[in-house]
Amino acid sequence: MQLSAKLKYAICAMLELGLQYRKQFVSVTVLAEKRNIPGPFLEKLLLQLKKAGLTMSRRGPDGGYSLAMPPEKIRIGDIFTAIEGPVNYTEGFETQESYELVTFFAEIEQSVREALNSTTLHELCTHARKYKKLTQPTHSHPFFI
Repeated sequence: MQLSAKLKYAICAMLELGLQYRKQFVSVTVLAEKRNIPGPFLEKLLLQLKKAGLTMSRRGPDGGYSLAMPPEKIRIGDIFTAIEGPVNYTEGFETQESYELVTFFAEIEQSVREALNSTTLHELCTHARKYKKLTQPTHSHPFFI
């Protein structure tokens, strides 16, 4: 199973908004450039996230998008559902003919839901900040030009 490009871009955009939370609204252009996401595609994703109550927008020179609630209250599962719809692996099985398959996939479905809903955007932002600090080169002697 692969994550769709839509979902990957949406999570990247939400991550960036989470990192900027309470600082400012972020324009679609800036978000697109920072996360290397096609602008028109990103705009559609942000509107989907807005309809789901995860983002909000503001017009004007200092406008753009921001999170509609604190990152601690947004679960990765909320983003997944807003973009892809609910996790559903049992749809299409005939329950009378394939009860054991329905049961098996229902258990997988439940595990995936639990994993997606147990991680918040705040936790993802914390991880990203730690990773960024670890990947930045450190110099024992500062230098200037």
